[in-house]
Amino acid sequence: MSQFTDKLYPMFPSIVQPLVENVLTSGNYRRKKISNFLLNQVEIKIGRTRLLSYPYILILDPSNICNLQCPLCPSWQDTTSRPKGKMDIHLFRKIMAEAGPYIITVNLCNWGEPFLNPDLSEMIAVAKRYSIVTGLSTNLNYLPDDAAEQVMDAGIDIIVISLDGITQETYSKYRQGGELQKVLANIEKLNYFKRRSGNKTTLAWQFLVNKYNEKELEGAEALAVKMGMHFLPSAMRSSMGKELILPLYERVQEMKDWFPENRTYRKYPSDIRPETKTSQQTCKWLWNSMVINWDGSVAPCCGIFEEKWDFTNLSQKAATFHQAWNSPHYRLARKLVSAYLKKSDKLPKLIHNAEAEGLICRNCIKYGFLED
Repeated sequence: MSQFTDKLYPMFPSIVQPLVENVLTSGNYRRKKISNFLLNQVEIKIGRTRLLSYPYILILDPSNICNLQCPLCPSWQDTTSRPKGKMDIHLFRKIMAEAGPYIITVNLCNWGEPFLNPDLSEMIAVAKRYSIVTGLSTNLNYLPDDAAEQVMDAGIDIIVISLDGITQETYSKYRQGGELQKVLANIEKLNYFKRRSGNKTTLAWQFLVNKYNEKELEGAEALAVKMGMHFLPSAMRSSMGKELILPLYERVQEMKDWFPENRTYRKYPSDIRPETKTSQQTCKWLWNSMVINWDGSVAPCCGIFEEKWDFTNLSQKAATFHQAWNSPHYRLARKLVSAYLKKSDKLPKLIHNAEAEGLICRNCIKYGFLED
């Protein structure tokens, strides 16, 4: 079992690992989940491009509508590249009915604010019936009392709250349109319903460190501890939605004004060169994760904002989840990345094919893979 867990646990953040362990030792469908993971590892090792295994990680967006205007996020700046909407609960149930027994974790968020979907608590409840570790990330500026109560009663495992300051001036520098006091009050609301439900839900405070808030880092951590939260300070990434579109150098130039003085939280060197690629050496998304947008469209990874780069659509083109997982674009992308990693002489032809098919994954060969 230790060899198995040594391979599996590093796939997840440390805050998630104990929950994964619980699911795989005592949860329903644990045998299917373990068998699927082991099969997936074998298929990666032998280089299969048409997979028998299912992904064991889902990123599923309940809504791509957001109530804030964060400077490095395209959700409010680009209103034409992808239609706006909220996932229908019937589509969610269809996805879970086929893939649920094999999924280990689901993140109910991507490009929008999940609490804007009124069916969020039902989605959590459905996922928990399949013993899936269920989490979401929220700016928590919108939280009706009934929604707070319902997500706790549904058994949500992790709620990550994006909160980048402890004064309104600092907080709203990045979370533009947000109200700090409202977020803090909503955290207390979640804590109240957490205690009342008896759940062990993890509340995590995500603090994106930048030059405008780094002096509040220590105070934020103290407040997080006081409120019973895990504190997760992290470096800012480059402009979201552009991570596979532009070279790393150009993206870093766009965000230089956000670099903190504290180099511990500076993700990119300030003297980065135009030819520099990302530090990520391979792509995990094509083999172990599926990203599903609110309307059932399937993106290659969480870095894709524009609809034109989608692989397929569970609502329209694919008859089943597994057929979508092995769509022509998925198979071509896996061949492309495998050829690149193996330094195969087939790579030039596959790059040509990827360009002809409009496959965004070709940019990862040029610029480096999407960073964690």
